[in-house]
Amino acid sequence: MKKRFTHWLLATGMLALSSNAIAGHIPLSASQESLLQSAAQAFAQGNYLPAAAAFPALENTYMGAWVGYWSLQPRLNTLTQQQYLQYSAQFPDGVAHHLLRRQWLLQLAHRQDWNDFTTVYQSGSKPDLIELRCDAFRAPALQSTAVVSPYFLWSSAPANNHACNAMARDSLQQGLITQEQLWQRLQQMFTARAFTAARQFAPYLNGRGGAQLVSVIDQPEQWIQTQIQQYGSGSWPATPARLLELALLRLAAQQPDQAVQYVAQLQTLDARQKARVLYQSAFQATQSFRPDAGQWYQQAYTIDPQFHPRPEVLAWMIRTAIRDGRWAMVSSALSLMDTAQRQDRQWQFWNALAHQKMGQIAQAKAEFSTLASPWTYYGQLSMAALGQSLRLDRASPELEPVVLVALPENDSERAAIKLYQLGLYYDALSAWDHYLKSLSDPAQIQAAARMAFQQQAWLLGIHASSLIPDGGDWRQGYVLPYAGEISSAAQRTGLHRAFLAGLIRQESGFAFGIRSDVGAQGLMQVMPATAAWLQSHIPAAANADLHSIRGNLVLGSNYLSLQQQSFGGSELLAAAAYNAGPGAPKRWLRRWTGPTQGPWAGPIFTANIPYQQTRHYVQSVLTNTIIYAAILEHRAQDIWPHWQLAPAQ
Repeated sequence: MKKRFTHWLLATGMLALSSNAIAGHIPLSASQESLLQSAAQAFAQGNYLPAAAAFPALENTYMGAWVGYWSLQPRLNTLTQQQYLQYSAQFPDGVAHHLLRRQWLLQLAHRQDWNDFTTVYQSGSKPDLIELRCDAFRAPALQSTAVVSPYFLWSSAPANNHACNAMARDSLQQGLITQEQLWQRLQQMFTARAFTAARQFAPYLNGRGGAQLVSVIDQPEQWIQTQIQQYGSGSWPATPARLLELALLRLAAQQPDQAVQYVAQLQTLDARQKARVLYQSAFQATQSFRPDAGQWYQQAYTIDPQFHPRPEVLAWMIRTAIRDGRWAMVSSALSLMDTAQRQDRQWQFWNALAHQKMGQIAQAKAEFSTLASPWTYYGQLSMAALGQSLRLDRASPELEPVVLVALPENDSERAAIKLYQLGLYYDALSAWDHYLKSLSDPAQIQAAARMAFQQQAWLLGIHASSLIPDGGDWRQGYVLPYAGEISSAAQRTGLHRAFLAGLIRQESGFAFGIRSDVGAQGLMQVMPATAAWLQSHIPAAANADLHSIRGNLVLGSNYLSLQQQSFGGSELLAAAAYNAGPGAPKRWLRRWTGPTQGPWAGPIFTANIPYQQTRHYVQSVLTNTIIYAAILEHRAQDIWPHWQLAPAQ
């Protein structure tokens, strides 16, 4: 019977799902394990057929929901509502269902199948993606049930969000978004530099605004000059005045110095408009390390101390202030932040340093003391500021038997481990996170981490350990698998082994088979093109296999060593080059106007790295490095040497 079912399923490409109960805690047989392995490998290549064929044999196991997911997800473009509903009826809960439901809703919105979209949307909790909430507003049956206005949704979404912009155009046609709200959103789009998205709304502006918006985007300075010839530099009519602000915001993205000159020249701008343009000009300039950015930030604050720019602009105002040594400006920026942003540890830290630099030693010391911790980036820097070295009570990364609390049996936990073993690391993390949320206290999370490590699911164990307050069992969170191979690779290439371990922990969490969405592979996330270059230029890497543990370490460690040598031995710059490519930190250093020597040069430079991912990456790698150094060297660590920006002179 099952053979006939499988033959029909393969012939039709459809999946019939029964409503049998799942025998979740029964171990898989050898034949089931084989089917599961084949299905997972095929799914990773975008092939659903092996999963569809294996489903009858696996549907009643703890992996049934995932096998069903693998049989449907690769063919979303041709999936039917009936197929989805059959799956949903059999597996109404769990991570696999959550992922499929979200992806199916996105597919239905793409098809503009609002009837089926409504059915699926109403069948469970509201999705957390704002894109889907905007799509729901486009569904006629859901629009009347919305608890927020379309403008609220639109203004809360990223400026380039296609779904929310489509919803906004529908709402403008229906009169649900006003002209005033449209102007406000265009202002947000221009400050977010989403000019292509803004162009789509030209037809919805009344009067002359719509006709001129495209010219404002394409040729802002020419448009400004034409208007000056017509209206002079004094008072302008309302619509041209609003377009002028947009034109200046556009110009700030291209020629910020020109935008600043117009702010001084044109009296038609009020204080709020001038401040907005100056903040935007400073924000644009500071990411290329222009020396006048700090002056423009100060001008903006002076013109209108009550104007609150967006959080990203305030973040870069502080980064510019510490780069230039404008310590009072740190407090000015902090005063404009909302409560949530102001309480972020990074801004508290830089505020403490500003107090120290301005001679307010007792206040700075108290603030550093509240932040000091071995386990976080700003915690380590706070320890350094207080003159403390990093010392750990115990000094072995090896796992030892400990008494653990009992953990409840859970299909999400078993599925997460199995997904990890199958090499589906991102799905494994989703299932693992779902499992961890069901645990009630840190002791259970610690036990889950230990269990993951015992299964060699290193990435899952590290993630669990990161959720334990105050570092928890640091020896678990900083476990070191492949210690021998890492030590050998470090010795061969002249790298500090703690640095190599810290970088691998950040790159892959020691998941040896992991592959990024851009193709980076293995423990050290080496790109195939980089591997090919190393194999042809570095004799020691000539025969290294990108896909093996040892080969990946040979390739990655040689590349990292080359970067560290090219940057004078700086671990900070080597980490930045490893993540962003060597050209990026070289370009940043050529433009850098901040300090290059002294203990704070490295942290201040890192704070000003224009790429958010690289900035976080460097901070995480060096935080890991210092902890591994304390573990591996069995002694307290001075934090400052790891933050060297340039060779000592």
